[in-house]
Amino acid sequence: FQAEDGIRDSSTSRGLGDVYKRQLPYNRDFSESTTVKRVLSIMKKTSCDGVKIEGNTELKDVIKYLSKKKVPVMAHLGLQPQKFSSSKKFKIYGKDKRDLDNIISDSLCLEKSGAVSILLEGMLTNIAKEVTKTLSIPTIGIGASEYCDGQILVSEDMLGIFRDNHPKFVKKYADLSKNIKVAVNKYSNEVNNNKFPNKKFRYD
Repeated sequence: FQAEDGIRDSSTSRGLGDVYKRQLPYNRDFSESTTVKRVLSIMKKTSCDGVKIEGNTELKDVIKYLSKKKVPVMAHLGLQPQKFSSSKKFKIYGKDKRDLDNIISDSLCLEKSGAVSILLEGMLTNIAKEVTKTLSIPTIGIGASEYCDGQILVSEDMLGIFRDNHPKFVKKYADLSKNIKVAVNKYSNEVNNNKFPNKKFRYD
């Protein structure tokens, strides 16, 4: 999620319509002016329904402001990947005894601030279950058990486009990396052997 306009994910929610949100790339500057400017820019350039922002209670004022501007915000608690340089450094949320109280407090704060939903990522089942039970807004899980209101996976992960290390919660529904490699090799061979392009693919 490093591109400024974000990447579309594969998501599904029980009882919820299709919603298309853009990821706001992580930025250490959470000032209202900077964050709001970035969000409004994304909303203007895309047809997204809202934005998703990684962060905890430091985002409460930003969410309040965007809520007043009628911009739907999905908050993101638990594992926050953009804060790590590698997936190998990911840590599952919830192993500390204080985690449950902290995330309940954070989630209620962000809900009160105006978040329309909260993404729960990479956390122990009991914590995701308790947060979902506590909140009145939907929770969307990624590595947060089946007890969330909806689920999401990154498209590139579930389609098997990359073969790098993946978190335990990623299930591959295809192995497109293999098909892509075959296709690229075939293309390269045809170009090198003057089989492509040919008369069928030119303008005479």
